[in-house]
Amino acid sequence: MAYEKKIPVDLDCPLRLTMSLIGSKWAACIIDELRSSESMRPSEIHRRLPEAAPRVLDIQLKQLVDDGLVTKTIYPELPPRSEYTITPLGRSLLPIIDSMLEWGQEHYDIFLSKYQKTNA
Repeated sequence: MAYEKKIPVDLDCPLRLTMSLIGSKWAACIIDELRSSESMRPSEIHRRLPEAAPRVLDIQLKQLVDDGLVTKTIYPELPPRSEYTITPLGRSLLPIIDSMLEWGQEHYDIFLSKYQKTNA
C-alpha cells in the first residue's frame, strides 16, 4: 500500500504550499543534511538524524522524491544500493531553511528554559 499524505497539498496559498512540502517533522532536516554532500545513502541519513524513526525517514524521503525535491538513484548491484541527492528545486528551499536555522539560533535562549524543563 502506497503512503498518501494525510493533508493534501494546498495550492490556494503559497505559504501552505511550501509548508506542505517541507513542513513535516523531518523534511527540512533531510534537505539540510543533503546540502552538504553530493549524495547520501539512506543509512547515512538515518545516522545523521538518529532521533527519527527509520520508517518515518523512509516515508519522508519518498515524499521528497515524489515532490521533486530529492532524487533517488538505485544502483544495479548485489546487494542493491541507493543514494539520495538534492535537486535544484530542493536547493531553492535552502534560503528558507537557512532563515529557519538563523531564527532558531537567535531565539534559542527564549525557548531553552521553557522546553528544557518539559524534555528532562
